[in-house]
Amino acid sequence: MTSAPAPRIALILGEPAVRVQQAEARMIERALGGPGNAFSLSLLHAGDPDVLGRAFDQIRTMPMMCSVRAVVLREMEKASTALLDALMDYCDKPVQSTVLILVGAKLPEPSGGVNRGIRLENKLKKSGEVQRFASAKEDPIAWCKLRATEQGARISHRAAQLLVAMVGPNLGLLEMELAKAIAWAGPGVEVDVPAIEQVASMVAEAEVWGLTRALVRRDPDAALTVLHRLLEGGDATHRILAMVTWQFRQLITLQDCLRTGSSPQEAGLRMRPADLDEASRSLRERPLVEDQLLANIARTNRLLNRSKAGDRRVFERLIMELATR
Repeated sequence: MTSAPAPRIALILGEPAVRVQQAEARMIERALGGPGNAFSLSLLHAGDPDVLGRAFDQIRTMPMMCSVRAVVLREMEKASTALLDALMDYCDKPVQSTVLILVGAKLPEPSGGVNRGIRLENKLKKSGEVQRFASAKEDPIAWCKLRATEQGARISHRAAQLLVAMVGPNLGLLEMELAKAIAWAGPGVEVDVPAIEQVASMVAEAEVWGLTRALVRRDPDAALTVLHRLLEGGDATHRILAMVTWQFRQLITLQDCLRTGSSPQEAGLRMRPADLDEASRSLRERPLVEDQLLANIARTNRLLNRSKAGDRRVFERLIMELATR
């Protein structure tokens, strides 16, 4: 099926980034007809200081080896007022041999009481094409299954559920962890629950296990120190919470093994021997109260989703509660 011809000007906005990137690639394909016409493709960034002159030089350059030239202007959220004004003027009389593709997470905020971004978008709805994407409209589990298929792989429904439970609904983070799981499983092999657990356990051990270990020891000072280090390193609170939740589920399973005398390995636990020994000692001394623990985590997740106090303070409160009970 042949796609529709590309408009003279297209605007592609939103998140997740992978959806925007895919839409950009499809628009370039519609404009140029294939990768063999790459000589007629220019990639620019809206935030560059000299982009205004360079962009319009490229727009007016005649295409090579094909009938149309494609100019992609990325990071539109960084566009200056001068660039936005020039683009609005350009919409009235675009160059017929060029497809201009504007791409970004969003358009700039209003400046001087004028919302140029909205004006530009409204113009393009009439004379060009506008595509918007929103992570909130994506089902994260369906997203994982679709992205696995798009990468020539497969993931089971249960594995996708587990990945979302551990990483959270952020599609960018899901994309990263899914890629790791696909690489670990290998070509042609379905990503299943053990694959997700294996990949997540390695990530958790490297990034978050120190926090969970301090919580099991009921050491609030050490827990807050690790938390602050993770946050200062750029980790998102939702991701840390998802990993801590997964680790505590592992600890609850370990506690059940200690109570029943069953084997942690047969129960599917994947901890380093030293971590397993330390956790076992701590749980024998001060067992976890499962219902209370999970209720605290669930309440914190709700607060993180709507907190006005800031993610950091909400998370610190949870850490203090878990470390002192």
